[in-house]
This record gives sequence, C-alpha cells and structure tokens, in this order.
Amino acid sequence: MSLLSRMLLREMAIPFLFSFCALSVLLLLGSLLPLLEPMLRAGIKFTELGKIAILLLPTFWAFVLPMATLLGILLGFLRLSRDSEMLALFACGAGLKKLIIPVIMVSITTCLFSFFLSASVIPKAKTSSRNFIRELTERSLARGIPEKIFFSPMSKLTLYVDKSLDQGHRFKGVYIQDARKEQVTYQIMAREGELFAQPGGLEVGLRLSNGTLNRISDDYRKTDTLDFKSYALRLSLPGKGRKQKRGELGLGSLLKAASDPDTSARHKVHFLTEFHERLAVPVGALILGIMAAPLGILFGRTGLSGGIALGLAAFLLYYLSMAFAASLADTGNISPVIALWVPNLIFAGITVGLIILLNKQGPLRN
Repeated sequence: MSLLSRMLLREMAIPFLFSFCALSVLLLLGSLLPLLEPMLRAGIKFTELGKIAILLLPTFWAFVLPMATLLGILLGFLRLSRDSEMLALFACGAGLKKLIIPVIMVSITTCLFSFFLSASVIPKAKTSSRNFIRELTERSLARGIPEKIFFSPMSKLTLYVDKSLDQGHRFKGVYIQDARKEQVTYQIMAREGELFAQPGGLEVGLRLSNGTLNRISDDYRKTDTLDFKSYALRLSLPGKGRKQKRGELGLGSLLKAASDPDTSARHKVHFLTEFHERLAVPVGALILGIMAAPLGILFGRTGLSGGIALGLAAFLLYYLSMAFAASLADTGNISPVIALWVPNLIFAGITVGLIILLNKQGPLRN
C-alpha cells in the first residue's frame, strides 16, 4: 500500500469511527427508552441490560454503516481540501485515480460487511432480541400490575386496574383493551381479576370474574357483547412456534417463502421486497462511500458543520428514497426489483457525474 493511500485511510478512519459510534449510541438509546419501564419492573440486571444492548445494536447497523462511511470519507476529504492539502496533492501529480483507490477499498469493505450483516447477523439478532424482550415483558407482568395506571406491557395491549391487592396479583375493577389480533379489538371489564404465572415468570395470564367482553371489528360494523362469570386471558407473547417475521428470515428463507405456492400473492411481494432491500442497501453503502470523495473535494470550503450537513442531507435523501421505494414495492404496484434498485442507479449516476465534474474543474482550476 502506498504512502498516499495510508495517509488517506488515516484521514477517513477517525471521522468514520466517531460517526459510527455516535450514531450507534443514539439509535441504541432511542430503542432502549421505550423498554425502560418494563425493564425496571422486571428487575433487570446489568448483565441483562448489556445483553439486550448487544442484541439491538446490529439491528440498525445496516443503515449506520453506510452513513458512517459517507461521513467518514466526506469529512476526511473536506479536511484535506479546507487545509489546501488536496491542492498540494494535485500539484504534486497525485491524480484523482490515485486518490479514489483507498476510497473504493473502504467502500467495498463496508459493502461486504453490510451484506454479511443483512444476510446473517441482523435476522438472528432480531429473533434473539424479540425473544429476550418477550421474556422481559413476562417477568415484568409476573411482578404485578400497578393500580390506577394505564399499563401497556406490550404493543396493542392496555391494562387498567382500579385497586391492586396482594402486591399487584389480585385486582378489583379491571379494564383491558386488547388489539393484538388482526381486524378485531376486545374491550373487557371485570369486577375482579387475578394474575397467574408459571414458574420462572413465563406463560402469564389473567383470571377474570363477573365481567363483560365487547368484541369490535376494525371497521366498527360488527360488535358482540358477552357477559361472563369466569374468563381467562393469556398475556404472554408467543414464544415457541411463533411465526417469524420477514425481517427475521435469512436470504434463502425469504426466497423460499416467496416461491412457496401456499404463500399469498401479497406476502410474496413482501418477502421479495425484503430480499431486494437486503441486497440494495449494502450496494448503496458502496455508492455513497465513493460519492463522498468528490463531494468532499468540490465542497471543501464549507467547513466541518457544512460537511456534516451535506453528508446528512445526502444520506437522508438516499434513506427516504429507499423507504419510499420499499413502501411502493410493498403495495404491489411496482416490481420490488425496479423499485429498490432505482435509487441505487440514480445515486450511482450522481456519483459518476460528480467524478466527471471533478475531472473537468479540479482544485487546480479553481
């Protein structure tokens, strides 16, 4: 490796590591805050907190890596351009081809690592984190339900008890809204209730007495009312036998599910969308990394704040275009292949245009 390549790699390494760590911490805190209440109620240990942090981190690295690569290369070249070192390199005969080699090396490495994460690590991390959160939620429930508080231990389930007895395991005046099943919502009111749990805090449920159950369809056209003397409600999240979401499937499993004749047309589109998004995002990291070099040279006088704003704007534009493409593909109105690869083609065209522009009016001509 040449001296020039080593120098450029050092310039890109520090902003890349800083961006990667800062973005990972911010996203991790954003993911942990909604889980703070059930974690505290479950009496989580420090080691368990570290475990859930490790499980959650890879789930958003697929987008942190492209962004950190873009910012790392961009800020490295901005610093060289701002301090006129880039001008000196061009004056010494270092052409754009020599400058772009280490950038391509870094971008390809990021692309391959992103692909490994998307294909193997992220699906397993999502499955493990979901199972851990399920266990944590059930441990929280097993410790009891607080009184006079709208308590939501899991998504689409809200509990309210007027009076809590026996350390939150027996209740008087119970209200429950359960929308966990598709196309129907249950509203349950009972005079009395009792919390039960299997050893270890798993398989948590409620035994309700003397109450009323209202079942309401999602379009509010169908309603049923049932009076009961005794009713058992399972609060546990599905564990073993739970159907995996598409984000938890590997690439081979996604293709297998999409080609399965028993899979509905709508779900086939969803599986293909996830498959092509897993492939397109790592390629996007390669394109954004290469694009950052001419951006950093051409806009070298914008300073650090301007460079960060430029990098964030470029990544945000890419991220929004990918999110829009995925949503469009999910509707089935356009092929996932076309929808999810068009943003990469557009940004690849922008990258080529910036390189051509830099060749025509490089720093020496300015």
